[in-house]
Amino acid sequence: MHLSLSRLRYLYEVAQCGSMRAASEKMNVAPSSVSRQIATLEDELGVGVLERGRGTAKLTEAGEMVVRYYREDLTQKEMLSSHLNDIRGLRRGTVTISMGEGYVSDLLSESMQAFSTRYPEIQLDIRVSGTNQVLSMVEEDEAHIGMVFDCPPSPKISVQKAYDQPLKAVMAADHKLANNKSLTLEQLSGCNCALPLKNFRIREIIDQAALKEKVVISPTVTSNSLLILKNMAMTTNGATILPDIAILKELKTGQLVSIPLASNSLSNTSAEIVTRLGRVLPIAARECLKYLQSYFNNELA
Repeated sequence: MHLSLSRLRYLYEVAQCGSMRAASEKMNVAPSSVSRQIATLEDELGVGVLERGRGTAKLTEAGEMVVRYYREDLTQKEMLSSHLNDIRGLRRGTVTISMGEGYVSDLLSESMQAFSTRYPEIQLDIRVSGTNQVLSMVEEDEAHIGMVFDCPPSPKISVQKAYDQPLKAVMAADHKLANNKSLTLEQLSGCNCALPLKNFRIREIIDQAALKEKVVISPTVTSNSLLILKNMAMTTNGATILPDIAILKELKTGQLVSIPLASNSLSNTSAEIVTRLGRVLPIAARECLKYLQSYFNNELA
């Protein structure tokens, strides 16, 4: 059986985007072209690859097998290219890293700058997403490396390195609670708290701890922006809850302080660098992973 990889890509993009229209916009082609390519693929295979009559595209069992084949083919080609580059003594290609916003810091910039100086021909593609999307990109081989906070258990994810990063109360140095050696969630509930949105991993952990400890924290501000959370923590009576990795620069300059929270749920969290279980990373991604681990080890380990 001859399978056209270019045609398989249409099905792959439909599966990723959730609909033919969304896939057509991403691929910059007419929706009719996507529909035609899918129909031709089904004729070639002799089976349906998409369930009909749905608002969103859903793969049939055969469709899932085809998409899996396409994804594995892409991975194999990437590995071949990596090995050939290695033989030639080259370090070309693209490394895709997906991460939560808490990792966007001077520490990350320094490690990426050092890597780019050493390997100027390698392009770095860095995506900032929520934890679930980061893990999804890693599991689907859309990202070589993922960086997440307190990674939930997943059979498809391999944790390459974990760094203890307890969640702490974060506030300005002149805050009335700033001199405490530790704080409880109940003490923090009296502040003007700024917290991440409920679909953020950090917020999930905070809410679970509050429920367990029977404490009600009503945030004054919620946001998907780390910058807004930090700025709110610098205001009078303002506070937030974050790991130190998210505020390294502000801790060093004294703009913010972080105080341990007397909560087992919040003091046993970690920041992790992950890859897909079983995936052999191309040489460029392996080198990038080494740089990340080296810089993070020096600062966090």
